[in-house]
Amino acid sequence: MNKSNVPHLKPGQLSVAVLVAQLALWFTVIFNLPIAREVLGFVYLTFLPGHALLRLLKLKLEVLESILFAVGLSIAFLMGVGFFMNLLGPLIGISTPLSLIPLMVVTNAIMIILLFLEWRDQEYHGFYIIRKKLVSFGLILCAILILGVAGTLLVDSPPHTDNSLLLLMLISISVLVGLAAFSKKLVPAELYPLILFVVALTLLFHFSLFSNYIIGGDIFGEYSAFRQTAINSYWNMGVSNKLYAMLSITILPTIYSAVLSLDGTSILKIIYPLIFAFVPLGLYRLFKSRVSKEVAFFSVFFFASNMVFFTEMPELARQMIGELFYILLFLTLFSNNVKGSARWLLFAAFSFGLVVSHYAMAYVFLSLIFVVWLVGFLRKRKMIVSAGMVALFAILTFAWFIYTSAASTFDDLLRAANTVSNNFVSDFFNPQSRGTQVLEGIGASGINTFFHFIGRYIYYVTEALVVIGFLGLLLKKRRSFLNDEFNLLVFCNILLLGACIVIPNFAGTFNITRFYHVALFFLAPFCVLGGIDVLSLLSGKKVKEKYLGLIVVLVVLIPFFFFQTGFIYEVAKEESYSLPLSAYRFDTMKLVSMGVLSESEVSSGVWLSQYRNLSRFVYADIESGSIFDYSGVQNGVWLSLGVPVRSGSYVYLRQYNVYDGIVFSSYGSVGVFNVSQIVPSLDTTNIIYSSSSCEIYKIPPS
Repeated sequence: MNKSNVPHLKPGQLSVAVLVAQLALWFTVIFNLPIAREVLGFVYLTFLPGHALLRLLKLKLEVLESILFAVGLSIAFLMGVGFFMNLLGPLIGISTPLSLIPLMVVTNAIMIILLFLEWRDQEYHGFYIIRKKLVSFGLILCAILILGVAGTLLVDSPPHTDNSLLLLMLISISVLVGLAAFSKKLVPAELYPLILFVVALTLLFHFSLFSNYIIGGDIFGEYSAFRQTAINSYWNMGVSNKLYAMLSITILPTIYSAVLSLDGTSILKIIYPLIFAFVPLGLYRLFKSRVSKEVAFFSVFFFASNMVFFTEMPELARQMIGELFYILLFLTLFSNNVKGSARWLLFAAFSFGLVVSHYAMAYVFLSLIFVVWLVGFLRKRKMIVSAGMVALFAILTFAWFIYTSAASTFDDLLRAANTVSNNFVSDFFNPQSRGTQVLEGIGASGINTFFHFIGRYIYYVTEALVVIGFLGLLLKKRRSFLNDEFNLLVFCNILLLGACIVIPNFAGTFNITRFYHVALFFLAPFCVLGGIDVLSLLSGKKVKEKYLGLIVVLVVLIPFFFFQTGFIYEVAKEESYSLPLSAYRFDTMKLVSMGVLSESEVSSGVWLSQYRNLSRFVYADIESGSIFDYSGVQNGVWLSLGVPVRSGSYVYLRQYNVYDGIVFSSYGSVGVFNVSQIVPSLDTTNIIYSSSSCEIYKIPPS
């Protein structure tokens, strides 16, 4: 295709387009036009600021790089502008700097200034798509996305048992991936990024859209941080809570909520997964620079098939944003199209984005780039990471974590380090100090049923292939292995996973499932490469690599996908982890353990937050913290056996407290006692709220 025929915007056209978009957005905001405001607002906030900044840097990027960098710069821009507005607004008399009008005026003004700065046109290089194939595959991908969304909404409606659309969606994805492995003609490589984006988004939506409310654990605390920021239209950086130090769950969702006129639930369930779906595209771009397009495609499919990607990540809003900047930082370092001052500017912008988005991811990135720089320094070789970059990121990290939220984030790091160091010797030979998930990962525990046995061993096969692929690369490169920064980062991630197994309590600092998920940012290709190496060895190198790749996809990756999504367990009616597919088979306690709230629990929490005496304590079992965070109940106190409830306080009983008559005073099976053992005994005459499944009592003054 002639590159001159590729459509792109010239400087003047871009200025007109952005101005028209601004006027259209103001129109939708003033008249509050549904759908149009949400769609136009999302596109404007998520793409245009970053695109304008990229044009200013005069970079010649591929289309995929342009999209990814534009999204990252836009998100960093929103958090940065929001931060400075929050800082300077009160000084000039604006008490609510994060409200709609100040945000719209300031962001639009900055965009206009950017448009009037001098820049030159760019020539884009990237994937070019034949229109017929784009239309046909566009329809197929839209159908898969619709199946996922409609299927999730269907199982979320009574009688909650019809999961046929979701099962069909999972089958469709596997067929599409199988066809991609079978023939490039059937699935052109130019479509790989689009396919990966839609598949990732479908998997994320099929989980995040389940239930009318947010689901999970940490996400309720994140929602509470956002809620307080949005209510006040102001971010209080002095709150002694590490979640409040993260702009990714305070200022960023507040901006989206104000401009798009969406509540926090919709922002976390729809907008954040939309942003997070760009992470697999970043991985594809990174992998494509090291391996073939086909191996990169299947590697990202393997990454997205891991259930952590589409079940645990939607419950961690700050990490979704943090991972976007994490991959963008590595793309910046490894891209041949980003050099000189532009590389420094992008590195600084994405470093800021990562630091203010997720503390653990920032620590991991700092450790990795420090090792890369140190190896280069010791071997007297120039590496992609300079001492200045390490210093810049370290200063940003520790300055932010020490001087925001009363240094609670930095204190949390020190506590974790002390726990690991102080108990290293005493817990070294104690397997339980590694956590149950680490034990499952090395085959020391797990559910002992036939299909779970098969699923577990397929998981072990993928882990073994990663190791084999890594060893194969190590043997091929040998002494030159560490001369390549990418290989060095691969080795560091292998060591990171090894530390989770060897070092007591280390895995618990971040959670082993997240460690493995993050390690796959560099290790995922080795699952495919390891499989090809094994098959090549067995076949005596008589079979072409593309056929070996097809076998790996059909024999390992697709079965892995079916087990990880819960497809097999649902069809076999075995114990499942999939909420969308199998929630109708879960009892109340399992739903609670997975962070699912019922309508009556949310309604009762909202009633309590509105009508109680705010100066009084609210006693409840520890699992009710999610309800309190979500509904805005303050002064919560956890019930404990033998500890009397203060007079004049409230006692909140959620659904299983009422139905099963039990109370949890700590997480897990420890600390369980009966409702009848609450002191003083709950008198029915003191009940002030009852919805048949939730009850609220007020203890009379003594």
